[in-house]
Amino acid sequence: MLTAAVAGVLLATTAVTGAAGPARAAGYSGPHPGTFTGLGFDTCAAPSDAAMTAWLKSPYRALGIYIGGVNRGCRQANLTRDWVASQQARGWRFFPLYVGLQAPCSSYSRRIDPAQAGAQGRAAADDAATRAGELGLAAHSTIILDMERYPAGNAVCSTAVLEFSSAWTTRLHEHGYLSGLYTDVASAGLADHVAAYSRPGHVRPDLLDFANWDGVRTTTDPKIPSSHWVPKRRMKQYQGDHHETWGGVKINIDSNYLDVELPVRHRTARVTPGRPWVRVLWSQVARAIR
Repeated sequence: MLTAAVAGVLLATTAVTGAAGPARAAGYSGPHPGTFTGLGFDTCAAPSDAAMTAWLKSPYRALGIYIGGVNRGCRQANLTRDWVASQQARGWRFFPLYVGLQAPCSSYSRRIDPAQAGAQGRAAADDAATRAGELGLAAHSTIILDMERYPAGNAVCSTAVLEFSSAWTTRLHEHGYLSGLYTDVASAGLADHVAAYSRPGHVRPDLLDFANWDGVRTTTDPKIPSSHWVPKRRMKQYQGDHHETWGGVKINIDSNYLDVELPVRHRTARVTPGRPWVRVLWSQVARAIR
């Protein structure tokens, strides 16, 4: 998602000025992204209200918003509760992203401390849930932990990332939100989470958001077993850092294909995130569906 860090490779810049996009969706107020199959884009800073209106001419109907994290790269002047409500009223879906501490063996200055990985994962989830609530994102929305690329072969590093991720997921469930993980197919992050998928004690993310800039709009990949994150618990960033123009507005984006479905048990349940009794109930429900 932080495209300069993901692969260090820039794809060719393209300007797209196509005809009108898909029909405008009715207003939406449920969990994000909820049940959705189609195209989405993410960009470092949330676009203006006018830009989002212009981009209704695009084929995109979902947007990645960076809601927080110590390694978030851009200021978010537009990202307010009112802005979220306005875009929802136009039918936009969101996939909220949180750029927290990165792998101990990464090049980031703000990294996970292997001795505190679990506690740091919980703290990140607490902060993410607070920010999601402040923006008015509904309970059962999926908040995606953006874990940028890190190298394989460092057991301490991999263990720390998994402990952080597992604690992040557990804590988000306690707050009434679902958990996602963003990683690159070339990163040890994907291999580590695939290896730990059914490992006792590991709480895996509910949704996998993976990057493979091959231009193919699919949620399958040879590096992801067909039995993992199914059914409909995946999305793919299929094209990185490029420009597109819709409705006369040019934005630098990454392109994504989503094929996700909100589990049946979460479609009508009403939860107020953060209340202690809800955290206990949610934790029990989350364990039951795994």
